Amino acid sequence: MKTGVETQILRAGAAASEAAARTLATGGLVAFPTETVYGLGADAANATAIAHLYAAKGRPAFNPLIAHVADLAAARRIGQFDARALKLAEAFWPGPLTLVLPKTDNCPVADLATAGLDTVAIRIPAHPVAQEILRAFGGAVVAPSANISGHVSPTLAAHVESDLSGRIDLIVDGGPVEVGVESTILGCLNAPMLLRPGGLSRERIEAVLGAPLSRPPADVESDDSQPLAPGMLASHYAPRANVRLDASEVAPGEALLAFGPARLPGTDAAAAVMNLSPNGDLDEAAANLFGYLRTLDAKGPRAIAVMPVPEDGLGEAINDRLRRAAVAR
Repeated sequence: MKTGVETQILRAGAAASEAAARTLATGGLVAFPTETVYGLGADAANATAIAHLYAAKGRPAFNPLIAHVADLAAARRIGQFDARALKLAEAFWPGPLTLVLPKTDNCPVADLATAGLDTVAIRIPAHPVAQEILRAFGGAVVAPSANISGHVSPTLAAHVESDLSGRIDLIVDGGPVEVGVESTILGCLNAPMLLRPGGLSRERIEAVLGAPLSRPPADVESDDSQPLAPGMLASHYAPRANVRLDASEVAPGEALLAFGPARLPGTDAAAAVMNLSPNGDLDEAAANLFGYLRTLDAKGPRAIAVMPVPEDGLGEAINDRLRRAAVAR
């Protein structure tokens, strides 16, 4: 792992994007904002840089990475699109959707980034800073969330600095992200399959396809030995404190992650309280999720009690992250 690196932090802008492109081209690691969370970027064709990325994150090498590209033409150089995949790309890119596709014959993405699979995960981010960096670099950039693997995903540059300062070369500070949960991942190998709920709701995708999305078989979805896509490890997105879901009261020593206007018994004595959305807005809750988990975790509570969140819309992605955070470790 690269240790003792002097991590530079630059405010987003043309100079920062050019610096990021130079760093990527020389095998360095760059954190930058996307509309979902901050990503940790490395040249997708440089296996050595990707190995450094895995080491910096402490990420299992069998967990595949998403290749970020600037436009659809670049995406088609690395992945094979059928008619349905192309329809989804044209409807939702740039945006918080990742498509898992068969690799092209000359796919430049290193095998280490695809975890040895014959598929590649591709996304075109909508964030203007990410777009500017990708255009300046000119190639695909793998970019998992810019945090220690398993920790809460970063929605501010300060979160990245907290986890990765001294481990990576550059952080481009573009302010808070908009969506706040990672991209939705669809497998497009046969019938489109929802591999990970995320910042694009199932309902919007199914409306474009005109058909329901399938889910992986339960044994595949829960198998940590070889995930089909990023973010499918059972214990993931985890704070240091234990997470207790569907709380109906707050126990002594617990912090509370609330949702909506209801007030739970024991709230007044909680170690800390943060409400994802007092009005019950799921978009607001998604944007606040990881930042609030980090803030509560920093208070050192015995556990974090989480109020129920509806499953509709972005609630599916929020609950997916919360369930993974709550897995016993």
